[in-house]
Amino acid sequence: MAKIDLIQPRHNYAPVASEEKFGHIYLPTSLLTAGAVLQDAGIDVNLHDENLSTKDITSRYVGINLLGAPYIPEAIKLQNQIRQETGNETTFFLGGKVIDSLTDDQFLRLFGDDSLKGNDLGLVSRVIGGNKQVQSPLDASLIPIYKKIPDEIMKEYLSREISFFVSKGCSSVCDFCAADKGMPETYRDQHVLKNDLSYLVGRAKGLGLNSLSIYMCNLDVFQTPQELKKFATAICDIKKENSGFEIYLRGLSRVSSFLDTRKPTNLMNRGSIERIIEAGFHTVGFGVDGGSAESWKNNHKGQNEQMCIEAIRSAREDFGLTPETLMVFGHVNVSANDPRAAYDFAKAMVDSYGAIPRPHVSKWRIPGNAGWAETNGESEREIFLSNPELFQSLDFTALPSRLTHPNPELRVEATKYFLLMCMLPGNTTQPVLPLEPGMSIKDIEHVMMHNLKKYDR
Repeated sequence: MAKIDLIQPRHNYAPVASEEKFGHIYLPTSLLTAGAVLQDAGIDVNLHDENLSTKDITSRYVGINLLGAPYIPEAIKLQNQIRQETGNETTFFLGGKVIDSLTDDQFLRLFGDDSLKGNDLGLVSRVIGGNKQVQSPLDASLIPIYKKIPDEIMKEYLSREISFFVSKGCSSVCDFCAADKGMPETYRDQHVLKNDLSYLVGRAKGLGLNSLSIYMCNLDVFQTPQELKKFATAICDIKKENSGFEIYLRGLSRVSSFLDTRKPTNLMNRGSIERIIEAGFHTVGFGVDGGSAESWKNNHKGQNEQMCIEAIRSAREDFGLTPETLMVFGHVNVSANDPRAAYDFAKAMVDSYGAIPRPHVSKWRIPGNAGWAETNGESEREIFLSNPELFQSLDFTALPSRLTHPNPELRVEATKYFLLMCMLPGNTTQPVLPLEPGMSIKDIEHVMMHNLKKYDR
């Protein structure tokens, strides 16, 4: 039977496995979704999460899941380790949104000629020898792949907040974002969604748990209100069937989507907010992402200060939700005054509405965003391709560096106000240090020790 080993690499800020049993524990939903599709196509899938256990490779085909650009150096290290163990007899598939945005030449330079892009699951299946046409991930149930996770590992996942695949796509085109944007949101099959969640509730109960905390993967929760309402109704039904079991939900929203959905003149859409709250939705993170009209205009956010304030106010006062101020700021295409304005806004929202600050530093050249594709960015791209370890500096929780913020005034201001924002009440972002070109071995060791266990939540 055709086989593949799918690996979630240990978090790049986790201690090595020999020093500490666990790394960063979270349910690797994107990896599991790929596994579900491939297993349905007749391929035997073996799962490995290096954050929880050691891997035991049994196939000549290995898939590695990258959760963003900072995982590129970790994937390369993992490949080199497996090559040594298997005698270069392995074919690798690299998956994750970051992979789609690399040209074939960039991909080959980073991962080698024994590697293929793995997001096309049809291609993966054909290469390995699947015996059935692959289904769309939107139609795939994850239950068969959930069943392959041992109880002791599943309990570790379900005891913490888990990600849950609800939909894909976002109609917005924010320049700094590397997600699937500029396309309508598409929900998974609602029947499959309900069955998958019912299974997780039953599995959690069987493991002695009485609740699930879920991070909805929607890029913009209120983008498609009627589909959201169907999903919320399914959750309410599941809760009725499992009396005493609690489900907690949170997710992200564009300011404009929330404001449009809650309009009193559109009771049908507004009802989706009330229904998802009934289902257990308690916290909404608004993509504010800057503090000035210049910032919102230059990054195609389509909002202004009053809209942002009203969304946060309404979430708290009209619906009893906890608002989060998701603040990706320090954009290189705005003035050095914007970081201070972003900090002032976040602080005002803490003071006025108890909004939780979620600060992150924008990085302009990330595979998948507008900056990476710019024709005038060849020299900067070459630095990363020639020194893959520097992709760590593109972490949105990493301080600005000369590589990511060449303007010294902006770099100083963005650093100052990022650290101040991280000190605001309620913040959970842990700032990390970036790797920079020309660092000494001692400097690199200092960065790695400082960043240890600093997982973003």
